[in-house]
Amino acid sequence: MPNQYSELISDFLENCGEAEKGFINETEWWIINGSVKVQIFLTSEDDDAELIVASNICRLEKDVHTVYKYVLQLNGSFKLKGASFGIRNKQLILSFVRPVEGLDPEELEWMIACIAILADEYDDFLISKFQIE
Repeated sequence: MPNQYSELISDFLENCGEAEKGFINETEWWIINGSVKVQIFLTSEDDDAELIVASNICRLEKDVHTVYKYVLQLNGSFKLKGASFGIRNKQLILSFVRPVEGLDPEELEWMIACIAILADEYDDFLISKFQIE
């Protein structure tokens, strides 16, 4: 049985109109914005779970130290509005992570919108700037 946070996310996505979106299970969803797929995860169905909102930016086949340095500097700035870059399975990702306790619909919408907008902005920019294949 889904918990209140799973229901909150499902309700939010249900109200996103014609956006392409999907439900994988009680702890994982996705939505498309422009060229970006935003993934939404709950680490568990427990009340002490964490919410992760993330998007893959690009694949990094080799260590690209200039990219790492650049995104780490962005992580330390206010340009990402609290989101941060990271690496997962050779993918450069942009994500928010927060405990679910106290999550409300407005904050959920803000987190998803921020990741969607920032990822859509930075994917093409970083690929072009660093000639990532």
